[in-house]
Amino acid sequence: MFFRVRASLTDRPGALALLATRCGDAGLNILGLQIFPDLGQVTDELVISTPEDWTARAVAELVGGAGGDEVSVEPCTTHDLIDQPTRWLGAAQDVVDDPSALPHLLERLLGPHPEKWSATEHSRAGALTSLAEGVAARSGREAVPGSVPITPRSSGVEYAETPSGLQARIGGHVVGVAGFAPTAAQELTIEVAPAWRRLGIGTQLLTRGCALAAARGMTEVVLLAPAEDEGFVSMVCGAGLRARIKVTQGVLQARIALPGGPVTGLTGEERVALGR
Repeated sequence: MFFRVRASLTDRPGALALLATRCGDAGLNILGLQIFPDLGQVTDELVISTPEDWTARAVAELVGGAGGDEVSVEPCTTHDLIDQPTRWLGAAQDVVDDPSALPHLLERLLGPHPEKWSATEHSRAGALTSLAEGVAARSGREAVPGSVPITPRSSGVEYAETPSGLQARIGGHVVGVAGFAPTAAQELTIEVAPAWRRLGIGTQLLTRGCALAAARGMTEVVLLAPAEDEGFVSMVCGAGLRARIKVTQGVLQARIALPGGPVTGLTGEERVALGR
């Protein structure tokens, strides 16, 4: 028997190893695996081979007992073992040949329930939708049917205030967060889900977070990120903020002056050089 399993696991070391161990102990063989990282959790899709007497319910109970949440299990075939990039490239060719086939292709690739797709899968679906719409527009063919709700990568982001800061949402997915730590330094951290980076969401969270901080009477915030975060400086600069950036013990730190507040420790020449 073959089953396709989807489950959310806590994003921590060893979570997937525990699931794999439980499957091995029960005689289940993991033949295929996809990982879709989100904020604080990971959606895993597995193709599992089981003994003939196993049912979908038994598989779901095993995965749930190994820490899986929002578990779904359905019978499948060896077709589901085809390399994912190959499947998506094939779908792209099918869309070029016939844009109206988009809903059927997305259902075949991702399943019939868009609300269960991960942020990464929504990103892929948005890219395939853009391709289909572009082909239809250039060729004058039938417009892409709207039977499958797709959120494009570049639009539809909603920002909402939370007790700890801000959230960025696309559809039902939280794709970014900005959080203030309750410290005297007013420390701010920003995280954007991997599939939704380099789209300006982090810059928007930073801009809106600083505006929120100013409205609460703060004159300065300290933005923190790991030293290896390559997008940190561009995010700060893209937001047009006055800041002093330094690295301390593997942590990037930007002291950002809010309207009416000075940039701590900057000389006049440094302020001119930053231009913010």
